[in-house]
Amino acid sequence: MSVSKKTSDAKLREKDGSQPSAMPFTRTNYLWLILGAVLLVIGYAGLLQPGSFLDSRQFSFALYVSPWFILGGFIVLIYAVLKK
Repeated sequence: MSVSKKTSDAKLREKDGSQPSAMPFTRTNYLWLILGAVLLVIGYAGLLQPGSFLDSRQFSFALYVSPWFILGGFIVLIYAVLKK
């Protein structure tokens, strides 16, 4: 009786397409993770750029652009983990 139940469960899973995958992430997930990590590295490396903040009108990569790279990196990482 248990053999027939196992085969019927397997047939139902094949019809539903709910077969569990061997790995939790696909190739696209790993590509998104790499992109997020690269954005974080660029953002944190940009914070290391020397800058003198003597004038408020002076543009500074570390002050204006790097935080956006870091925020974008974290958003991409969260998307990569939650993407199915």
